[in-house]
Parts: sequence; C-alpha cells; structure tokens
Amino acid sequence: MSSQNPAIPTLTESYSGRTSKVPEIGITVVLVLLAALVILPLIIPFFFVFKTRLEFNYNPWALPKAIRWDNFVLAWQGIRLDKGMLNTFQVCLGAIVLTIPMSAMAGYVFARYRSKITEIAFYFILGGFFVPIQMVLIPLVKMTAAIGIANTLPGVFLPMAAFGVSFWTMIYRSFFRDLPGELADAARIDGSGHTGTFFRIMLPLAQPATVLAVILVFIGAWSDYLLSLVMLNNPDLFTMQLRTWQFSGQYGVDHMPRYAAAAIMSAAPTVILYIIGHRWVLRGTLAGALKG
Repeated sequence: MSSQNPAIPTLTESYSGRTSKVPEIGITVVLVLLAALVILPLIIPFFFVFKTRLEFNYNPWALPKAIRWDNFVLAWQGIRLDKGMLNTFQVCLGAIVLTIPMSAMAGYVFARYRSKITEIAFYFILGGFFVPIQMVLIPLVKMTAAIGIANTLPGVFLPMAAFGVSFWTMIYRSFFRDLPGELADAARIDGSGHTGTFFRIMLPLAQPATVLAVILVFIGAWSDYLLSLVMLNNPDLFTMQLRTWQFSGQYGVDHMPRYAAAAIMSAAPTVILYIIGHRWVLRGTLAGALKG
C-alpha cells in the first residue's frame, strides 16, 4: 500500500490555492488604484510649489532646482489667506455647534423613546438626507435673503447644519439604540432626570460618534465650495476655497507655483486634522457599522 506524502500538495490543492489568489490580486490592484486617485491630488502640487515661473514653464514635472518658500509667502499675501482662514474657521465652528448637539439629542430621543410618532418623525427627518443641496439652491438663496442673512457667514453654516442634521441623527440613533438601557434606568432610579441622564450618562458613552462627527463636519465645512460660492458675494467674507479659486481667476495658469502653494495651504488643516484623528474616525466608523 502506497501512502502519499502530506508535505507535497496535491494537484487539486495547488489549483485551488492559485485560483484563490487571483481574486485577492485583483482586489489589491483595485484598492491601489483607488488609493492613487485620492493621494495623487495631494502630491501633484508639490511638483510645482517650489519652482519659479520660468522653471514651471520650461518643465512642470521636473524636480525643482532648489527649495523656495517664496510662493507660500506670495500666495498668502496676494489673496489674504489669513482672512479666508478666519472666515472658514467661523463657518466650521458654526456648522459643528449647530449640527452635533441637535443631532445627538434627536438621535437619543428617536432611540430611547420609540413610538409610532417618533418613528414617523425620524423617517421624515431622514428624508432630508436624500435631498441634494443643488436641488434647493434657488429657494435657499431666496430664504436667506428674506430672513436677512444673505451674503453673511451664518447664511453659509446654517444650511450646512440643516443638511447635516439628518445624517448625524441617524448615526447617533444607531449608537444610542445599542447602548444598554439598564444604564438609563439606573440613572432614573438614582433620581436623574431625562436631561441629566442624557448629558451625564448616555452622551459620554457616544464619544466615538461625537469625535467622528466633529472631525467630518469640520472637514466638510472647510472643504465646501458650492454653498459658499452661491451664498457669498462680499470678497471680505470669502472662505479658503473661494480665495484659492479667486487666485486662479486673477492670475491664471501663469502663476501655477503660487496657485499650488495656495491649494496646499487650503488643504493643510483638513489633512492635518485627519492625520491626528484618523484613529477616532476608524473607531467611530467601525463602532457604527457593528452597532448598525
């Protein structure tokens, strides 16, 4: 009787091993391409930013002959990026303050006080998530003009908050639904009211959702271009994105190194914030996926 050596794989095993690697290689290639689409826009400006206009016109994709920081200074002074940064910080702060507390309280109510009325109200609010902002730009401009906040920073971050509340209400509802209800019951037995239970017990437990909301709302408000373009006409109120666009409109492609410097400075806060808080983003996303 002959016995097969277990250390030598059979033909079927080797064939199945090869076929199982083929999908993995394909998935890896797709992920690398998708990552390149995200990373390349962040890398390309660095090919231009340290060059002079002459070096860029001669060979834009060559390495710079020397590291020059003049383009950052000229871009900062040319379109007053300091004012744009201050305006953008105000928009981000207003969007965070108006979006997250309302979403957290609404999500807690919809998660803990479930009835037919709250379910109908939740799906009514959730419907706002499926309304693209492009569809309501004209009514939005008329509304802001009617209430006297047209061409102001509140006219920018108030619509941002209105469009963000529905999504973050859904996220907070998912978190609060999976928190143990015994914690709230124990707090009520100890004499804590609804407000105290929410702020002292339940909201701290939803810290991953809160940090995730702060980071993503800030990034979304900082990167906004369309809403700011439609709502703002005063150049003194322009945000970072509008001032970067203003630079390209004033100077054109002849000043591409300076425009690259402006683009890098415009994107730097969001990139730095994500690098610092990416662990919280992953933690909050995974927790929401597992709880949802």
